[in-house]
Amino acid sequence: MSKSDVRKFTEDQVKNLYADVHSYILQRWAPRPGYEPPIVVKEKGLDFWDARGKKWLDFQSQLFNVNIGMHNKKVIEACKKQLDELVYASPTYPTLPKIKLCKKLAQIAPGDLCKTFLSNSGTEAIETALKLAILYKERKKIIGLWRAYHGSTFGAMSIGGSKWVRSPTLPLIAEFDHIPPPYCYRCPFDMDYPSCGIQCAKNLKYVLEQEAANSVAAFLGEPIMSGGGLLVPPDEYWPMIRKICDEKDIVLINDEVMTGFARTGKMFAPEHWNYAPDIDVFAKGITSGYIPMGATMVNKRIADHFEDKSFGHSFTYSGHAVACTAALATIDQYYELKLIDNCAKRGKYIMEGLKGIQERTSIIGDVRGKGLFLGIEMVKHRETKEGLAPLELVKPDPETNPMVYLQDRCSDEGLAFGMSMGGSIVRMTPALIVIEEQIDQALQIFEKAINATEEKFSLPTKE
Repeated sequence: MSKSDVRKFTEDQVKNLYADVHSYILQRWAPRPGYEPPIVVKEKGLDFWDARGKKWLDFQSQLFNVNIGMHNKKVIEACKKQLDELVYASPTYPTLPKIKLCKKLAQIAPGDLCKTFLSNSGTEAIETALKLAILYKERKKIIGLWRAYHGSTFGAMSIGGSKWVRSPTLPLIAEFDHIPPPYCYRCPFDMDYPSCGIQCAKNLKYVLEQEAANSVAAFLGEPIMSGGGLLVPPDEYWPMIRKICDEKDIVLINDEVMTGFARTGKMFAPEHWNYAPDIDVFAKGITSGYIPMGATMVNKRIADHFEDKSFGHSFTYSGHAVACTAALATIDQYYELKLIDNCAKRGKYIMEGLKGIQERTSIIGDVRGKGLFLGIEMVKHRETKEGLAPLELVKPDPETNPMVYLQDRCSDEGLAFGMSMGGSIVRMTPALIVIEEQIDQALQIFEKAINATEEKFSLPTKE
């Protein structure tokens, strides 16, 4: 796409647009006075253009969801065709796209996951999973992980362990229990892998044994935690959790809103560790952002339980025909474009590049991830592991917060990436169609921004 294809706005028009943003849009997360996020007007592949005509390289996949890249013609054409045939039917009525999608998911999902409840977002899919587990086990408690983010509704906040999300609205409707996450770089138990014996997994068993008998319905966690720092667990972690859940007769729920659909170099993240959850939750990559959708899958045992029992749960747009069509076309693209293989291959390439930057600079403490789901933990000093930014929710002042300054320097060069909520972790999650030249471009901008940050805040340029 050439620059001439992008709609042009005068500077006065751009100023008026930002005035309207300020006047009419209720903002999300932390306010940043004077900051002007790009107003997106055009997109293709990994690139998007803002109202000023500036071209950006998107290494966040917008919000970690546009896995197949932007403006995929096959998905767009499939949605257009569906609009001509059937736009909407009540969730009471099955439609051909809904039937086909749920069947397809049963064919590709891990383990014996077999039936799906469709919704409109990851948060709704999480709420569905919580209710299913509670009704199935006839127990009220669910255990989650500290630092985890599962959505912004009250149920999702209750099971989530992000203090930055929970604190403003405490007390929550349901106060679920939590255990420490598998955070090897900053072990909550002050132990080292592998001599730790995977204490983070064993802690679930300990907590369950302290609870009243038959009071806990489920344990919920992301296979790789994203919002809390992109934490990759030890290989033993999830098989141990699976065994504990079986021994203690509780449901294992995975939140695969981010890790599902090829993001980690496997179609679904549990495939890395050869286990399957009882309930799996999807969104984001299921339609790659083309139409909103969430999905909650259950295994045969849970599905059979609800054959003759009511599940009082519904959304007006559950299984929307166009969303189902978008999902089917998106899933086809994962296979047709060989994106699972490309993700694994490009993930290794970008990991090697980040490790190289880590060796040449002073403020990268850890690089971790799988596939194109990567986290870079930034520190003031590698030996002390002191974070580059405060542990509280990142304050948006580039003059005092090195993380914000780092991101701004990347933005100056047209590179977009994400940061975790609180702390000092950069998340790099480009679309799975990324090529090596784009990775090289992004890493060059990122390293230049790191060098500028080291100079700005008088940090050592080399250890």
